Amino acid sequence: MKRPATPPRAAVPANSAVRALAILGDRWTLLILRDAFLGIRRFGDFEARLGIAPTVLTRRLGQLVRHGLLRRDRAKPSQIEYHLTRKGLDVYPVALMLLRWETGWFQARAAIVLHHVVCGRRTVPRFTCGGCHHEVGPHEVRYQDGPGAGRDPATARRLRRPSISAADNRASQRHLEHAADLLGDRWSWEIIGGAFLGRRRFDEIQSQTGMASNILSARLVRLIDEGVLARRVYQERPLRYEYVLTAKGRDLYPAIVMLMRWGDRWLAGKRGPPLVLFHETCGRALEPHVTCSECGEMLEAHAVRYEFEKRAGRGGST
Repeated sequence: MKRPATPPRAAVPANSAVRALAILGDRWTLLILRDAFLGIRRFGDFEARLGIAPTVLTRRLGQLVRHGLLRRDRAKPSQIEYHLTRKGLDVYPVALMLLRWETGWFQARAAIVLHHVVCGRRTVPRFTCGGCHHEVGPHEVRYQDGPGAGRDPATARRLRRPSISAADNRASQRHLEHAADLLGDRWSWEIIGGAFLGRRRFDEIQSQTGMASNILSARLVRLIDEGVLARRVYQERPLRYEYVLTAKGRDLYPAIVMLMRWGDRWLAGKRGPPLVLFHETCGRALEPHVTCSECGEMLEAHAVRYEFEKRAGRGGST
């Protein structure tokens, strides 16, 4: 008997941020990278800081090695260390923009203070244009198709979020927890990224992501509950809604663009980026940078020092 033909996979518009999320869009992966930026190298140290199951940690470290973000080095005959590669270090601007977002929107017992070793001063990461060096906002950028425009096959994705026990939470009360929770769900990030491109209505989002309607409904509810999106009526009869970014949602724009930049650099291949961004303020193609608020130089992982400063009278935790 002849076997039925395999149905063609659905295709979605090519997008470097979506490609990046196929690698980075996982909570544990992001937290492992966070700790790698802080100098953690050994399996046992990752395990102790994260409160992560050894089997899960083994899988995530293996995936990061296979994707080229970490390399395994033998420090001693019986000891393996995991070191960031250039590809892994290039995720650092994404982490800084997520840190800026989290610091601005979540209260914490201890504020994270960054010191730029190059200029010796406290710094706040700034999202700037490499051409004119001015800060960039979402309304100052336009998009057009790039040489890599087209469609990618929609990939099946496991969307199970890791369950975090009380012990895990105690072990990982550190920065980027909220951001990792959000970015660790790729569907949510596809919705947020699409909103910056003007995709606000249920059917538009569904057609551009290939998302099942029940999954899309659940993610929209979650993003509204998180205060990232707001629901707004655009038609009375029949009653229809669109989903717009709040101030909290718009403040994720730098992280989205830096994620797209990482995908352009490492995953676009020979065809090039699917989208090209232009900074309308200066009229040039946007080369997004994350820079020091004090000296204007680009912030790099080896040149930024962290410290925690207690906040009086604040509740909550990161």
